[in-house]
Amino acid sequence: MRRLVPVGALLVCLSGCVITPMAPMTADTRAGEPAETAREEGDRMGVEPGVLKGRVVGADGRPVQGAKVVADNQLLYNSNLIVSTDADGRYRVETDIAATFHVTASMTVEHNGTSYQVDLSPDDDSSFAGPTGAIRDFTWKLTGEKADGLGHYGGSVLFHLDMTDPRNPEAFLEDEKVELTLTPESTLLDGSQGQVITRRAVRTPDGSGLVDVPIARYRVSASYEGRPLQVRLRGQDAYAPEIVADFSQYISSVYWIQLELKL
Repeated sequence: MRRLVPVGALLVCLSGCVITPMAPMTADTRAGEPAETAREEGDRMGVEPGVLKGRVVGADGRPVQGAKVVADNQLLYNSNLIVSTDADGRYRVETDIAATFHVTASMTVEHNGTSYQVDLSPDDDSSFAGPTGAIRDFTWKLTGEKADGLGHYGGSVLFHLDMTDPRNPEAFLEDEKVELTLTPESTLLDGSQGQVITRRAVRTPDGSGLVDVPIARYRVSASYEGRPLQVRLRGQDAYAPEIVADFSQYISSVYWIQLELKL
């Protein structure tokens, strides 16, 4: 029978290392041990007992090198296993201890002179038992809801609207009647070509605007029921019919553009 590694041995950090995939290990087939039955089943599915492995690719299927994969030990605080993907987008790390793990992945992308921290989308977000092993693949997505349901892979374009209507001082403008047009001035974060985005604003817990926008540099204009709005970055002095803006970091891997609008 395979012996479990002491829990204390988990305190390792493999950040920055390139792990070369190894040939699958053969499961112990001695009868009478339920754990061995689970391991044999895992082998038939491509899972190696006591091993976490997988691959990270872009939306186009090409491998992503240098992505950071974190296996969070859910038994001991701050005892994560961290490993980087190799040139083929693959990673591998031993997890043969008596603990469960939850796996996440991220990467840092340089774009237009700014570093962006990007969360990667898992094919399976469930936890697993370390001795059983698991395969967790990830995809770099520019948009879509995150696996944990907390936000989107794209950024937000939010605004504060001056509610005064010069034509009718007694009227109050409504955020939902604002339409934003975003024209890409650069490639998207992954180097692909973006499309012009024209959408009505929605209200969010962080403010009104557009959510889940692919991160890029955009030329931004706005209108209110067909009437052009003046635009500026929040806190700047001069309004203009349109501006060019980059996303800035709000928290961690969350990015936004903040605007002020008026008729």
